[in-house]
Amino acid sequence: MELSERNGKLYVGDTSFEEIAERFGTPFYLYDLDGVREKAAAVKRAFGNGIELLYAVKANPNPELLRGMRDSVDGLDIASTGELYRALAAGFRTDTISFAGPGKTQAELGESLWCRVGIISVESMRELHDLKRLAKVERVRAPVTIRINPALMTKEFAVKMGGKATQFGIDEEDAGEAVDFLRANDRFFDVLGIHVYAGTQCLDEQALAGGLADTLRIAAEMRERHGIECRVINVGGGFGVSYYDEGRALDLGLLARLYTDELDRYRRETGTNPRFLLELGRYLVAEAGIYVARVVSEKRSRGEQFYVLDGGMNHHLAASGNLGATLRKNYLVRNLSRPGAEKKTCTLVGPLCTPLDLMGKGIAVESPEVGNLIAFLNSGSYGYSASPLLFLGHELPREIFVKNNKILCSRTQSLHQYNVI
Repeated sequence: MELSERNGKLYVGDTSFEEIAERFGTPFYLYDLDGVREKAAAVKRAFGNGIELLYAVKANPNPELLRGMRDSVDGLDIASTGELYRALAAGFRTDTISFAGPGKTQAELGESLWCRVGIISVESMRELHDLKRLAKVERVRAPVTIRINPALMTKEFAVKMGGKATQFGIDEEDAGEAVDFLRANDRFFDVLGIHVYAGTQCLDEQALAGGLADTLRIAAEMRERHGIECRVINVGGGFGVSYYDEGRALDLGLLARLYTDELDRYRRETGTNPRFLLELGRYLVAEAGIYVARVVSEKRSRGEQFYVLDGGMNHHLAASGNLGATLRKNYLVRNLSRPGAEKKTCTLVGPLCTPLDLMGKGIAVESPEVGNLIAFLNSGSYGYSASPLLFLGHELPREIFVKNNKILCSRTQSLHQYNVI
């Protein structure tokens, strides 16, 4: 998100953050919808027509965001029927949707068939047995990719989801059992190809390209050993975003060249031209969002300076380090009210009655004062929807958008609107 400084205040577009806070209150999330669309366009330019871009809804399922991305991506990756119905409400066609996730219920599989979801990524033999029964009832062939848990682990992924014992996908060495079942029941299944998502948050271009090469190896072996012609190869995503180091980012041009080389090699060696799907979530939306909270109190305790904010881990669990981070690191933070002030090392905490509500430890930020607005950058993904919003009953944060330099606000349910029975 592009911020500009004028008259000692920070602005987004033509509006200062002080004006936004006065109009909508704090805390709030702010998303730059134009920035999201520009990021998607940059990916599509870099990779060209040889790959289809899916947005992973789990990263940020805000309805306004989904509507705004409809013309910027080729489809969606979803992980629940809740996300499916959000996608439909945003105007996405069902045939552009891929449904993955290790815990699909029979009801969700049935709804996927009924809605004619384009791809169901099967992750277990249980799903295959359920889909056979449901497809027979629905009188359709279930369009499936086999999600493979690869034997190879890519160590550069911050969160590793493959190459080990995991709930995700069918182990590579057990793929033959799934293929035999599909072949024996081919009137109930349209086998499109494979899906591999081995990890996430990788900032190493060569490692990502190596993971792609391994996915294509699996696709080639599925063809040679099992006779599965991959018309679709979902190569996953995992493109990383730096939350802690300013200026660190993937070289998208280099990454696209490395990927194109691998894809072209696969096409030459197999004589096929499948649909390649790339699913990205955080990479498209993280940098386009910030979380803003106000300093409501300050105190000194045994030599440590604390500033208490009106929002914390209840709104932004990831920034507190409690969303699966192996080592806690401070997010990039700005004082929106005093951007030119000298930086002070301090501790930022939220308002909750738990020491886990730690938003910045030993962090250098432009000298905060009570009433100042503090922003946590790169917060467009895994923020609002990934946090314990109801914990301790504080009001929910607003979700606000910048679109064509105009400020828009999504509707937010108030905790105080719940009925008392």
